Amino acid sequence: MLDIILIQHVDTGLNLLEYRQEHTIMKTEHSDIFTGFMKAIQNIAEELNIGYVVLISTEGTKGHNCIIIPKYPINVIILVDQDDPIELWKQQGKKIAEKFLSSFGNSFNPNIAHQFKAFSLVIKEMCSTHEYCD
Repeated sequence: MLDIILIQHVDTGLNLLEYRQEHTIMKTEHSDIFTGFMKAIQNIAEELNIGYVVLISTEGTKGHNCIIIPKYPINVIILVDQDDPIELWKQQGKKIAEKFLSSFGNSFNPNIAHQFKAFSLVIKEMCSTHEYCD
């Protein structure tokens, strides 16, 4: 089941949009820490020239997959339960990135995050096409 979808500005690491499910344990203040962590990992991977991080997984009773879809100038970061189909979420993330960029273009101001708020309705509609969202 989906916990959260974050749309991150690549160059600044800023959260542009946060789409969360009611059941998620990640609070808003945690998502800022999480995107900072994701930005740090991406910078390390780039510095070491080891490719782009697209999946981080945890195991256990509360295991999760963090799926990262890079589409410059954004990353779509999706946090889902470990049992969710990764390929479905990768495809969903690619569609979200494409729709976001077709709505806002590539040269938006990432410091004006409220301009992206209405895009949550687009994500909600896309999410309703399968059983992995509330």
